[in-house]
Amino acid sequence: MELKESVLELIRRAATDLPPDVEQVLRKAYDKEDENTPAKNVLSTILENVKMARKQSTPMCQDTGSLVFYIDYPERGLEKDFRQAIEWAAVEATNRQYLRPNAVDPVTGKNSGNNLGINAPYIHFHQWDKDEVRIRLLLKGGGSENVGAQYKLPYPPLNAGRDLKGVRKVIIDAVKNAQGLGCAPGTIGVGIGGGRDTSYALSKE
Repeated sequence: MELKESVLELIRRAATDLPPDVEQVLRKAYDKEDENTPAKNVLSTILENVKMARKQSTPMCQDTGSLVFYIDYPERGLEKDFRQAIEWAAVEATNRQYLRPNAVDPVTGKNSGNNLGINAPYIHFHQWDKDEVRIRLLLKGGGSENVGAQYKLPYPPLNAGRDLKGVRKVIIDAVKNAQGLGCAPGTIGVGIGGGRDTSYALSKE
């Protein structure tokens, strides 16, 4: 039961308690904005939401995302035990409304109502030599992908070449096309790939 409760607490904190370093960046952004501007008001609302979510153990975002677990465990550990604990915790976290029910069957479109389904939660297992267990959780929302963009330089429609000026042009174009579609505040992640068929994308949830 200790493992189940620990996973449940991990889910609760991931969904309802923003890490201090991220909150600090938001506060710095808030302090830099001019008074009575839309940017200042939005950041104020976000910070208030962070405070309320932490105090009430309610989700910070209406989209609590898909549960993606990364488990490092010693040789004697059993995947079955971790999977059972995670599935119990996912159902309990949904019942307690730390999570919103996001597991939807891709064929039928039916929502399971408890965040369980095929590959839901998604679990990455890795055995290591340490005599301890490490469980990490990513609540993977779709916001970054929904407004993500990929360009190949040179990019003739914008007259963007394979130089920094070209990179600036495609970044500005991506931001312009994404405005209003993603959840605020927006962050820009730039990935540069090498090779004929290689590309990389960085995004922050």
